[in-house]
Amino acid sequence: MQFYLTNVELREAAGTFKAYFPLRMKQILEQADHSCGGQFKLPYTMAAGEWINHGLRPDWLFNPTEDLEYTWILNRHWHLRELGIAYLLTDDERYVEAYKRHITSWIEQNPKPASLTYEQMVYFQRPGPWRLLEVGLRVQSWVWGYMLMSHSALMDGDFEKKWRDSLAEQATFLSRYLGETSINHATMHMQGLFMVGTFLADHAEAPYWRQLAQERLTLCLHDQIRVDGIQNELTPHYHTASLDMFGTPFLLAKQTGHPFPNSYLQKLKSMVAFSIATIRPDGKAVALSDSDSGAHVRAKVGFIGAICEDEAICQQGEISEDLLWLLGSEKFVYWTERMGGTEKEIRSTVAFPDSGYYVMQDAQQYVFFDAAPLGGAHGHADALHFEWMHRGRLIFGDSGRYTYQEGEWRRYFKGTSAHNTITVDGQDQTPYLSTQQWGEPEATVELHRWLSCEAYDFIDASHHGYARLSEPVAHRRWLLMGRSLPFLLVVDELDGVGTHEIEQMFHLSDKARVMDWSYRIDGGLEASISYEEELGKTSSCRMYWAGSAGAQASLAAKEGWRSDHYGTKKVIPVIAYRQSFTQRAVIATLCLPESETNESKAWQVTLLKVNEMEGRTEIQILLTGSVDSQVAIMVDQRGVSIEEN
Repeated sequence: MQFYLTNVELREAAGTFKAYFPLRMKQILEQADHSCGGQFKLPYTMAAGEWINHGLRPDWLFNPTEDLEYTWILNRHWHLRELGIAYLLTDDERYVEAYKRHITSWIEQNPKPASLTYEQMVYFQRPGPWRLLEVGLRVQSWVWGYMLMSHSALMDGDFEKKWRDSLAEQATFLSRYLGETSINHATMHMQGLFMVGTFLADHAEAPYWRQLAQERLTLCLHDQIRVDGIQNELTPHYHTASLDMFGTPFLLAKQTGHPFPNSYLQKLKSMVAFSIATIRPDGKAVALSDSDSGAHVRAKVGFIGAICEDEAICQQGEISEDLLWLLGSEKFVYWTERMGGTEKEIRSTVAFPDSGYYVMQDAQQYVFFDAAPLGGAHGHADALHFEWMHRGRLIFGDSGRYTYQEGEWRRYFKGTSAHNTITVDGQDQTPYLSTQQWGEPEATVELHRWLSCEAYDFIDASHHGYARLSEPVAHRRWLLMGRSLPFLLVVDELDGVGTHEIEQMFHLSDKARVMDWSYRIDGGLEASISYEEELGKTSSCRMYWAGSAGAQASLAAKEGWRSDHYGTKKVIPVIAYRQSFTQRAVIATLCLPESETNESKAWQVTLLKVNEMEGRTEIQILLTGSVDSQVAIMVDQRGVSIEEN
């Protein structure tokens, strides 16, 4: 049987696993013991933190939540791979018995649906185990579990025949009902089909399964990956997951004599730059759109570097257990020694103009700016939103995704008010219809300017989501990140018809405290944010607002929510700037971070002013230092000027 490794090589890898991953070994054994009893704790569900009992012969349709994801993820059978690893580590036949019991009970409970039309088969969202996505992932779990425990004497002929027949039936199902190649689901369908076609090499249809899967995986890669290397759903979580989706069949094909073309390899490697750019200085990932902020991205980068045998990519990555089970002990040790060089610490500004993402960064700061399209069902109504970190501290962050379950929480986390941008009259930029569907018209974004130099990074973009209002409004935003003097300037211009209420939001860290806010003599507003003292991190941030002439504005601290992982959320403070306007408004927001070693602590804002003349907006800032030094900053339609004296 052809696979990534033989069973003998997998057994050798178990010893290496014990040496390199002792904590993970304990976790797998605990999870496998629960699985033997029919108890599952399913990630990416609304019961992610609970052990749910499904019985010794599990009920594969039992769902204790109202979240369809629970049933779907349960029927992906991810736990079978962990049962196999547990067996390699212990030789405990209980794990093999559980594997066989779970496979047999699933086959008995879940016959292939026969009465649905072709379109229903391809697109149906029923809470059942035969959705194409679940089939594509489940067959991989079955094969992995089998290979990890195929040396067991309990793997008898009767079970193997039943197992093979069902595996072939599921592969035939995947080959006859083909999903849309522009979304990540189709990649996982064909990832599973290619594995079965490779593993069951002696099956009469295996050559067809392999050929179909390779052709469609190549088409998926072509259709989904944009010219700047970003997966077209524009969601960091799914982009990085796609490294696995495309990478594992690439490796299996190479190791079994059915390689993909070189163009596939080059396209796969082009995806790495964006994954690296989404890694914040704290090691977590940007949680934009339907993303979590887990710290797994460097492991995926290291995976691509190793399977593509590219040391430059490996230097940007980290070691993971997946490499061991895919490459074996010898290659695992070889690539481990080449992982994580000093190059990965070099942070520089990078733009992805085809997709619309801009990452401004240096040794102290990290800004991720969203000037991208919505991105489909996984997108959020977050045009012109951004995240900002300074000296390891998250100042303004994304709220995450929390859930796919229809309801008020899904609507909240996808909505404009959950992001660091502006709402007009309390409306979303794009109308929300349901958990996986947006209304029309979709908010479109236009880039006007992008400037990057030693002194600053600057972006100027607008969106037209509020043009649909009976009295339309256009929102344009400038964002300026200073380098030698760390600061962030956000300028929002709103032009429209009639009178409107706007709210500008800044979602803070859960460790932040809004100390106070006040009105300045010149009519502007200011606020102070403090954080727990942590060595080397930003300790506070001062914010200042100035509006166009006659603006009547107010500040409020309100409750918001952030989700770092699916199914969990926590309360965070949100600063909201509120103002009504007729026809036009300009808001300039200046943010000055402070820490023990940060020179900006000495700077005072002497002037923050919005000037409007002859249809041109000009922002003037004057900062005065403790030793009579000054910094003058001016931003307008012609450019940016920063002068120090």
